[in-house]
Amino acid sequence: MKETITTRADDVRRGAKKIITKDEIQSEIKRVANEIEGSIGNLFPVVLSILNGSICFSGQLITELDFAMEYDVFSMSRYGSGTTGGELKHLSYPTISVRNRTVLVLDDILDRGTTIESAKRWAMGNGATQVLTAILINKKRQELSNRIKPDFSCFTVSDVFVFGFGMDVGGMWRNLADIYELKNPTTLSY
Repeated sequence: MKETITTRADDVRRGAKKIITKDEIQSEIKRVANEIEGSIGNLFPVVLSILNGSICFSGQLITELDFAMEYDVFSMSRYGSGTTGGELKHLSYPTISVRNRTVLVLDDILDRGTTIESAKRWAMGNGATQVLTAILINKKRQELSNRIKPDFSCFTVSDVFVFGFGMDVGGMWRNLADIYELKNPTTLSY
């Protein structure tokens, strides 16, 4: 069983193309952190990460933010172990109060916008005065012109399946320092 999983994981990585390097990621995170500081650095915001995918982005971004803040997480998922989004599952919510606070929601990827919209609705419904969003990857989606627009964004990619730097493919490869495009996600079986 272990050999099968290892072989499948190796096949996935071999069948992928590196599209964003760790150096490019670090540079963009620093740029976005500077933008965020200029926008809300004096407001003592609540920063909320959507896990699991944003773990690397969130961890590195918050270490670049040189202002007082509180931090908590959502646990939501639309992908599970697949390569296409499905129904949004809310697994846990933040416990920090956002009432009368500025909130910054961090997520790994903006695809359809379902997850980040849900996080924004939750924060506004719990009394936040404003909710801003920062994402690592913004997918170009022509058919979704009315989709939520991020306030801060590192990279824009075409409508492809990406993994690495916190984002997984079938539960694997979140640990990669670079970001990869999966060549043919429809051929994967889990």
